[in-house]
Amino acid sequence: MAEFPEKDLYAVLGANASDSVQQLRHKYQQLALQFHPDRLVGEETTQLHWAVNRFIEVEAAWRILSDLSSRREYDLQRRGAGVYTHDCRCGGGFSLSKEVLEEETQLMEEDGLQGAVLVCCDTCSLSVCVTHTR
Repeated sequence: MAEFPEKDLYAVLGANASDSVQQLRHKYQQLALQFHPDRLVGEETTQLHWAVNRFIEVEAAWRILSDLSSRREYDLQRRGAGVYTHDCRCGGGFSLSKEVLEEETQLMEEDGLQGAVLVCCDTCSLSVCVTHTR
């Protein structure tokens, strides 16, 4: 299995794991136009450097997520790394890392409360309550 960057590639594109390739392409194209070095002529050196790095990051995310087999492999690795995701009815999604869930559960249990975490959809105002038992 290939090693992928630790950064969430869907978040880099401002997308969700449930997005289609066409939706990902649209988000990629918007970001590529926004951060392409040719469009930033005359900007400050630090801002240009940041934009070039952002463009490279967007390009790398698109390269992995646009290919069906590498996207599937990335999704499997992502699930194995402990990122829990669930699609929302609005098309957005809920995501929670295993580490955050365990930390929040431990803090709640130390206060004598049932371990639970409120997770908001990344698109709409819906929330879910995630409980975790050890």
